[in-house]
Amino acid sequence: MKMRNEGIKTSNDICKKMKNVSVIMCTYNGAKYLKEQLDSIINQTYPIYELIIQDDCSTDGTVSILEEYAQKYSFIHYRINEKNKGYNLNFFSAIALAKSDYIAISDQDDIWEKNKIELQINSIGDAWLSSGFSKPFANDSSIKIYFNDKKPNCTLERMMYIGMTPGHTLLIKKELIDKIPDLNRWAQYYTYDKTLQMVAAAYEKVQFCDAILVHQRRHITAATYGPAENYKRNLGNIINSVKRTCRLYKELKPFMREYFRNTYQFISAIKADTKSKKNATKMAYLQSQNGILAYFKLTWLCIKLQNRIFYSVENNKLFSTLRAIYFPISCSDYFRYKSKCCTKK
Repeated sequence: MKMRNEGIKTSNDICKKMKNVSVIMCTYNGAKYLKEQLDSIINQTYPIYELIIQDDCSTDGTVSILEEYAQKYSFIHYRINEKNKGYNLNFFSAIALAKSDYIAISDQDDIWEKNKIELQINSIGDAWLSSGFSKPFANDSSIKIYFNDKKPNCTLERMMYIGMTPGHTLLIKKELIDKIPDLNRWAQYYTYDKTLQMVAAAYEKVQFCDAILVHQRRHITAATYGPAENYKRNLGNIINSVKRTCRLYKELKPFMREYFRNTYQFISAIKADTKSKKNATKMAYLQSQNGILAYFKLTWLCIKLQNRIFYSVENNKLFSTLRAIYFPISCSDYFRYKSKCCTKK
């Protein structure tokens, strides 16, 4: 009598259908929090094919920890740079080492939810880049924390101003890397995560998981640390914001024109043929111009694209339109890191 096994999946069948995922981590003097993050990656509900760690010449106990974990887990591989590459180039060069078709990016001091990779693999579909919520936390009570649980606008029209998908949340398909135009040229202008998200958004290939994927540790020594902003909508904040952004716009206008000249060239070089790319190319061009006509054309475009340029869609249509009219000036807030003045609230 023959046993029927239709519909029964063997472990080999399941393995064949699994998508290999490489996790990329860059380290630099991260010994204090590194083990906690490594454990959260190792204990994922979705199996990790390889964990590649590239250290940027750490001087603390980071390398000793990497050696300890690499000896214990065969899928963990680490290398040490011969000389310091810096945050951006370190990630770009580490990503190039990945063997899998799917690549997840990790910082050295965060904590992943156990099902982070599983959620992203199951939801990425035809997209090239998946992100999700990153919830900040701090052990130091003096560090202010702000978490916005509204689903963000992951549009190119928004991303060309400010990154919307933090690098430490990303899962990307390896094919996205090949879509970046002249990486050696543009790596000096944009961080690795902003580059990836702008290219994916130009092709309209971004997927957002409506779930908390990462707990982002905020501490003053972190490479991406910055004071939390107060985004509560009240008259005082609105007045302060207008004062601040008017001052910033006046100071930073030359820098912004140069930034958008480069951004116009970068987006133009992306070989996508989408509405998002056309909108963003036009916005970048108008932002790079000097003159009242270009300013009014930009303002009108912002009004038309008001549902795509803010963090999230504004329900109050009148308020949204007023924000769009002011956006050519208020967007200077995204470049306040270039200001010589103190712009803290």
